[in-house]
Amino acid sequence: MLNHRLIDPPREPEKFVKKAVQFLQKHAKNKKVFCALSGGVDSSATYLLLKEAKIETIPVFIDHGLMRIIRGKEESEHVKKLFPDVLIIDIRDSFLPKILGEEDAESKRKLFKDAYSDTISRVIKQENCHLLADGTILPDIEESFGAKISDLKETMSLEEELSLKAKNPQGFVKSQHNLEIEYDVEATIQPVASLTKPEVRKTLEYFNMPNELVFRKAFPGPALSARIIGPVTLENLNFEKRVHDVVESAISDYYLEKYGKPMIINEKGEQEPFQAFAATTTDVLLRKVTGIINGQRTYEVPLSIKGEWDFEKLVHFSSQVKGYARILYELHESQEGLYDVIIRSINSIDARTASVTNLPIDLIEELKYKLLEFPDTKDIYFDITPKPPATIEYI
Repeated sequence: MLNHRLIDPPREPEKFVKKAVQFLQKHAKNKKVFCALSGGVDSSATYLLLKEAKIETIPVFIDHGLMRIIRGKEESEHVKKLFPDVLIIDIRDSFLPKILGEEDAESKRKLFKDAYSDTISRVIKQENCHLLADGTILPDIEESFGAKISDLKETMSLEEELSLKAKNPQGFVKSQHNLEIEYDVEATIQPVASLTKPEVRKTLEYFNMPNELVFRKAFPGPALSARIIGPVTLENLNFEKRVHDVVESAISDYYLEKYGKPMIINEKGEQEPFQAFAATTTDVLLRKVTGIINGQRTYEVPLSIKGEWDFEKLVHFSSQVKGYARILYELHESQEGLYDVIIRSINSIDARTASVTNLPIDLIEELKYKLLEFPDTKDIYFDITPKPPATIEYI
């Protein structure tokens, strides 16, 4: 199986789209293409480019049960509204029993990789697809291969890719569920592989997509399992979905009220906030979570601190942390409840590095009280750690 990636196209949206259409017509003309459509900005841009290139495409949303709720609605509902022709495949009954109880971070990623690949393979066979398109973007490739995209060729075999990765073990940060998998197709095709997230958003603006999609927050491949620290259960999954929606929606509303849109490009060129979410667990200070040192992933417990809120001092202190994965600022401590909640809001250009969003303390306090409305909420923290030394997610 071959992998086709658009390498080093023009960055201006109109010119990029023209080049991407040429690339797709070169590799996919007169072929049927399976397109994994998650509803995020990357896969949406991929699907829109395929439509622009007039390629026969089957868009598929895989509903495994761990997607987020956005303003009370399942993500699949948002995707169906934006793309009415999407095929939604529900794999909850087969997938959830496999991941429930799983605690290891890399095992969670592998379970998702297997679930996606099994479902994709089945649909490819049923629909007689020739190619597979997905929304892999630049940080995905560079974190998985430990190499620059300039080290890749437009067309590569899986063997060539594995060889390239083996040459750069020091650059590996994390595996991706949509890389290094072989399907029963002639090739995969990745038209946005060279783009950063802001460039993908500009492509969506070029296609006149609504702000709810253009500024959709980035979402990890392992979905909410990346934000449930420790084993996933039906109970903590239900809790995570609800508190996640509270945090993401409240922060989006703050930016909508202040700037008229849920995300801005700040003076550093970062998307602010790039991600805003809640992570949950029990006994968070005893749980090993991911960090990143010298470009490599580490697993350590977090450190909790409390006292006067001084954003600049706290961020500086957190950026120097050693021996811990990250610093959590304590907002509420309780002897009641079951789940600890971590509020995480970060700014980033391309997810390779990230700064902490300087949210008003009044908003953070408001979030704390909203979270305390859930009886299962125990301790509440604000993650004050940039990337590095922390990762954005927790697995």
